Amino acid sequence: MRLVENQRYAASLARALSGLELSPLQGRRVLVAGAAGMLGSCVVDLLRSYGQCEIIAMGRNASALEERFGPADDTYSFCRQDVSEPVTQGLGDVDYIIHAASNADPVRMAKDPAGTLMANVQGTKNLLDYGLSHGMRRFLFVSSGEAYGRPNANMDDFTEDYCGPLDLSGPRSCYPEGKRAAEVLCQSYISQFGADAAVVRPCHLFGPTMARGDSRAVSEFLRSAAEGRDIVMKSAGLMERSHCYVVDAAQALLAVLTQGERGRGYNVADRRYQMRICDFARRAAQAGGCQVIFKEPSELERAGYSKVSRAVLDASRLEALGWRPQTEEAITQTVAILRESKRSEP
Repeated sequence: MRLVENQRYAASLARALSGLELSPLQGRRVLVAGAAGMLGSCVVDLLRSYGQCEIIAMGRNASALEERFGPADDTYSFCRQDVSEPVTQGLGDVDYIIHAASNADPVRMAKDPAGTLMANVQGTKNLLDYGLSHGMRRFLFVSSGEAYGRPNANMDDFTEDYCGPLDLSGPRSCYPEGKRAAEVLCQSYISQFGADAAVVRPCHLFGPTMARGDSRAVSEFLRSAAEGRDIVMKSAGLMERSHCYVVDAAQALLAVLTQGERGRGYNVADRRYQMRICDFARRAAQAGGCQVIFKEPSELERAGYSKVSRAVLDASRLEALGWRPQTEEAITQTVAILRESKRSEP
């Protein structure tokens, strides 16, 4: 059973659509890069549920895209493409491009920091160049709340005009610095070439669209809870972060794509899930009927950890567009969907 056939997940997509005005996309062609990823795949699901635009799902593995979404049809097609390489395929004109292609998994970042950096910087350039020569109306870059770096001395929430220090000495900086550089590139294309581009900065996302091998802490917590295994904490988990359910984040992307202001960035965060990592683990354990235990991380895992102690995003600017997260009890919902999906596997 494909994920969109799960009643809980399908209902969350329907709720998200009810909070969107997508008439600008009607009859348009939308290219989603990173369509096999956690957020990109959910955006594709949401657009397919909308059903009134043509979708081009771009990813490095065409078979994975077909397995995830099913065979191509008149309103949906695949494109095998590494965004770090120039787009040479004959895709034709596209109206909207969403760039969500990037490693966000800490272990994958540690293994391939150069590839993580280039997917953001070179990938953004390649997609902008293609869009400008093929009728693009708007480019949406999926950045990250990690682009803010360290908080100020007062540990204030991150607003879109904040820019804190980043430690450039380690490979982990490939992700936040790559996001920053790609944002600057978007602004450069706006001023130099007249592009229409906007940016979203999601917080830490969670939901059933995560990859099976996703090593992010919240993903491991939810996967363990769904399987009834004890949740393993590899730190004290005292870092306070913003979180958001992936369907609500996908809704936010489409809100900014259709209603956001040219050249502006928008934080994506759900105030209801602002909490410490240890508290998220306890919520997941409660949903899964299991316990939280502690274990030392490996050196590879430790290399992928963020050293920021508080990363809370202020989403007021996004909320001013009318965005409101639609999903209730998202942690419990995620555990339930993962369990139901596991039971349906052959």
